[in-house]
Amino acid sequence: MRKEKKRKELSKLISILSDNDTIYLIDISDLNSNQIFILRKNFYEYNIQMKVIKNTLLKKALENIKNKKLDSFFSILNGNTSILACNSDLGNIPSKIIKNFHVSEKTEKPYLKGAYVEEFFYFGNKDLDILINIKSKKDLMRDILKLLQSPIEQVILSIKNGENQIFRILKTLSISKK
Repeated sequence: MRKEKKRKELSKLISILSDNDTIYLIDISDLNSNQIFILRKNFYEYNIQMKVIKNTLLKKALENIKNKKLDSFFSILNGNTSILACNSDLGNIPSKIIKNFHVSEKTEKPYLKGAYVEEFFYFGNKDLDILINIKSKKDLMRDILKLLQSPIEQVILSIKNGENQIFRILKTLSISKK
């Protein structure tokens, strides 16, 4: 019975890690229950899953993931570990929530052990500012389209002006032939 429960937990954890593009590992030790409640509530608002997990179970799950190479996390699997998982559209939201929590609660916890965001790894609270400023692929595409939009509009205006000039020339030529 106990082995079956562990298999289900492992399967669920593998599913969480496989289905989400953004993974944060944090240490929430030394936080009181009210602080943890606030964190969970903030993450829940953005549909970010937060789960306290045993390191041995997490290591087994990381070893069993086929489509991602998350073995860089092995070196930080010690002490208290909680996992945050979300899709890539929300990649920088967990770091913003953590940073805001640091400021509001005047603490360095939760400590960012590691993060996998936009196919790169980040380690330690020192990387929170980098993570806060990361843009998702959709955001980058939107920015590129905005940059391209202005020159395209200028080309279209030039073509329209050219059409008007050609129309005037043709009109002038047709009138002069009469």
